[in-house]
Amino acid sequence: MKPFFKAILLSFRYKWTIAGAIVCSMMVASLWTASITTVFPVVKIVLEGETAQSWIANEIEQAETTRSTLVGEIEQLQKDLQTATPQESGKLNQKIDLTMDRLNAENKAIQRFEYIQPYINKYAPTSPFSTLVWAMIWLVATSILKGVMLVFSAILVARVANRTVMDMRRIYYRKALELDQRRIELLGTSNMMVHLSSNMMMVSGGLQMFYGKSIREPLKMVTCLIAAALISLPLLLISLVVVPAGAFLIHSVAHRMKNATKKEIAGMAEVYQTLIETFSSLKTVRIFNREQSERHRFKKNAGVLYRMAIRISLYDSLLRPITEVLGIISIALSVLAGSYLVLYQQTDLFGFQISDRPLKPSMLVLFYTMLAGASDPARKMSEIVNVLVRGGTACTNLVQTYDQEPRVAAPQNPIPIPEHVQSIEFRDVLFRYEPKQPVIKRLQLTVPFGQAIAIVGGNGSGKSTLMNLLVRFYDPQRGAVLLDGKDIREMNPRKLRRQMAWVTQQSVLFKGTVWENISYGKANPTRQQILHAAEVARVDQFIDDLKNGYDTEVGDNGRLLSAGQRQRVALARAVLADPRILILDEATSQMDGNTESLIHDSLKEFIQNRTTFVVTHRQSSLRLVERVIVLESGRIVHDGPVDEAHKVSDAFNFLFSKSA
Repeated sequence: MKPFFKAILLSFRYKWTIAGAIVCSMMVASLWTASITTVFPVVKIVLEGETAQSWIANEIEQAETTRSTLVGEIEQLQKDLQTATPQESGKLNQKIDLTMDRLNAENKAIQRFEYIQPYINKYAPTSPFSTLVWAMIWLVATSILKGVMLVFSAILVARVANRTVMDMRRIYYRKALELDQRRIELLGTSNMMVHLSSNMMMVSGGLQMFYGKSIREPLKMVTCLIAAALISLPLLLISLVVVPAGAFLIHSVAHRMKNATKKEIAGMAEVYQTLIETFSSLKTVRIFNREQSERHRFKKNAGVLYRMAIRISLYDSLLRPITEVLGIISIALSVLAGSYLVLYQQTDLFGFQISDRPLKPSMLVLFYTMLAGASDPARKMSEIVNVLVRGGTACTNLVQTYDQEPRVAAPQNPIPIPEHVQSIEFRDVLFRYEPKQPVIKRLQLTVPFGQAIAIVGGNGSGKSTLMNLLVRFYDPQRGAVLLDGKDIREMNPRKLRRQMAWVTQQSVLFKGTVWENISYGKANPTRQQILHAAEVARVDQFIDDLKNGYDTEVGDNGRLLSAGQRQRVALARAVLADPRILILDEATSQMDGNTESLIHDSLKEFIQNRTTFVVTHRQSSLRLVERVIVLESGRIVHDGPVDEAHKVSDAFNFLFSKSA
């Protein structure tokens, strides 16, 4: 539960709202007990036909009568003590002490009654029915005020919980963006979505419960128990002997619920993953007639989630009867003990003193009512345990996922990043994703500023990995990547990437308009800059065919555009960024030959005075470059002009033989 306390600490920034919620909860608890006390005048009036004045007068009269009797008993015991044997003296002294305690209790009771009698005689109703009327008015008034306080409490608690979760979403979203690329790939989209949606909902529920019922219900229970303790503390302790057993059982169920919640969260991630894969690849599902298999996969994952939900419901349902049964046992014990004391007018039980004065039936009824008043919030504690456990488990998952130092992070004292004007060097670079499986093997490569080179090779040869190292999505296990002679690990990654732009084969567009997707490449671009980038990428050739021109919505991931149109928009975005280092990873692979040729003509001019890496399998893309690097199994097997690559590298000939 420690991570959940971090969420609580984060919520302390809303301290005045929390203070207001706590005050409301305290008011609710006090009014809860105050409304229960109405049972006392009702019992006295209905069962005994008394008014407040007659009640206080009778209490004083009975106390004085009892005092006189006790004084007589003490005098008689003292006389008996004078003629008693040594053995009898001990018992008589004990009786005298007990009787003196009773006498002191009666004297104190008389003092209390005499103190409040003038106020009762002056302000209390003078007839039984009017007393009952005022008791009911008190009951209704306290109930209304309690309801108002409940509403205020709910609003304040919801504000604290939702604002805290909003802050947590922002914090963990930022941390998600800062995670190293490998961890993001291992987590997957579904897990990250579950953490930032379902887990956050559980945290919100936990915070609302923590500042709501987990404060209000215990306070209600405590105020009732205090009132019961004022009547008879020993009798209350007898009632609470079952509490340790109840705490053990609740802790055991809560532990099992925590494990079930972890599995439920994992099951939710599987369901999300199925939905993401199915809906993002619906054409593939349909073309291969795999709808039924996808339904089976979804049914299986949903079934796992269902079973976890049922298990959690089972544990939740166990908590309620546990608290109810324990409450009944508690009341049963107090009924037996209290009834014995009232029926036989005793003040002790099995040699232990329970009360200073013999309990009266009306006081015993009030005592039981207070226990009943405490049992209701105790029963609701089961719901509190459930929600707090789930919220704590969700927080733990968030912390385990995001509160980790990224492998690729800005150094504590980053060096200034120069504007790239000299060279990029891969110096003795070795990199592996998995132990003992190197993808890049002691690679040595220097690219002067302004040069355009092609990187070619078969699948798994290390082309994309090399670019990942350049933009510092990963760091090599050995060697270094140098920008103008300086290790990029000593630079702030965000500032480093400001000099770079990357266009991939699978062009990534965001939900929005064509204009918004192009302008994504630069903060606060001018209209002229965006139009120029669109012209270089030949977006202007198809923009008039779209319904709303540049204001046309591209849909989820640009699905409302063709593959070639998406690549041109992505390329325009990179052009707008005006990078010193440009990476084109099959950037024109989805375009027709004529469009590709026109774009190459534009790019030929654009890449002047920029270092350009062209990762390609297409012969036509080589017209942009003056140098070719051929990779095989993470090693450079050729480095030279394009026309020499045919003579030296079998990999180059295999890749380009059909298009050459």
